Amino acid sequence: MTTRDRTLGIVCTVPASRHAGGVYLHLSFGRVIDRLAAQYAKTYLCIPVAERAPLERHDYRLQAPNLEVIAQPGYRSSLAALTGIIPITRAYAQACRQADVLFVRGMVPYVAHLYALAAWRRKRPCHWIVGNPVALLHTHERAGRLVDAASLVYAWQDRFFTRLGRWLTGGAFLCNGGELGAIYRSPRTHVTVSSTVTDDEFCVREDTCQGATVQILFLGFPRPEKGIQYLVEALSLLKTQRPTELLIVGAAEEFRGYRAELETLAQRLGVAERVRWEGYVVYGPEMFRYLRAADLLVLPTLSEGTPRVLLEARANSLPVVATRVGGIPTSVTDGLDGLLVPPQDASALAAAIDRVIDDGGLRRALIRSGLATARRYTVDRFVELAVSVLEE
Repeated sequence: MTTRDRTLGIVCTVPASRHAGGVYLHLSFGRVIDRLAAQYAKTYLCIPVAERAPLERHDYRLQAPNLEVIAQPGYRSSLAALTGIIPITRAYAQACRQADVLFVRGMVPYVAHLYALAAWRRKRPCHWIVGNPVALLHTHERAGRLVDAASLVYAWQDRFFTRLGRWLTGGAFLCNGGELGAIYRSPRTHVTVSSTVTDDEFCVREDTCQGATVQILFLGFPRPEKGIQYLVEALSLLKTQRPTELLIVGAAEEFRGYRAELETLAQRLGVAERVRWEGYVVYGPEMFRYLRAADLLVLPTLSEGTPRVLLEARANSLPVVATRVGGIPTSVTDGLDGLLVPPQDASALAAAIDRVIDDGGLRRALIRSGLATARRYTVDRFVELAVSVLEE
């Protein structure tokens, strides 16, 4: 039997909206869903669904004609899903019953129930582990000590039951980066780098840093775990003689307090006039415009899997500087296709930025190697790996 004769179940917590006959969600996972669905006769998408017009960041309408949605109730977090045990478990049961193979993305509520149902139906899930919530919860206080402690306990039990479930079912792990690969080590663990980029979205340039002002780009959600305070501090420590400015591109509405802290820090360090807040942009031409106008991308994050933005930047010929955390060393080889520095170290961050700006030979080499790396990790290569693991 080939994949074209089989059915696929996809289980995840990525929120979706159903509106005017379409299902919308964030493009980063939407592209994966459509490409996975194209490999199977029928795909059952078990996902939290809200009956409303899509949010700004849920800008991708699923295209696969063979999709059937198994709706979970909406919830804002895994802890918030604790009240929905019956409808969520019922949705899992339907996906396990109707699908021949099962693909699971990230942390899902009641993961023990999901794996028990999969074992009962003799399914061997391929579970895509996208991040490390345990490490993330240690980066900063999020919702107060009590809630944070409860969240940490929840994350640890999720990790335990996910590993136990894989052993029980004989399933597989697809892990974003070597750190997660070590945590979820098993006979069927595969380390990868997640991607959004397609082959036709590359922009080849020989060099950057040719304009009057060097544009340093941060692209992502400005949240405390992204460590942007160290980038603002690094901006004040740069030794290059070139004029520089920092562009922060991403929705900061949910983290106004953090933005206020960053603005206060920039004022104190005397770099406020060199920091520009650009707001949220959707994936596509608008985002590419920033990537192709900037001179380097910096990701000073404190916790990550394998952030897609590092591939998106290198696919657009941007040299990258990032912190050596999580799965980033799986995506970026220091000195070859990017520069890596310790987290929470503004001086090291500034020194790496100075190197990229002032060393043209290094910069051009990073661009060339970065393009080569990005071509190895397109979304289509990722889906090929996922299907091969599903069909092992």
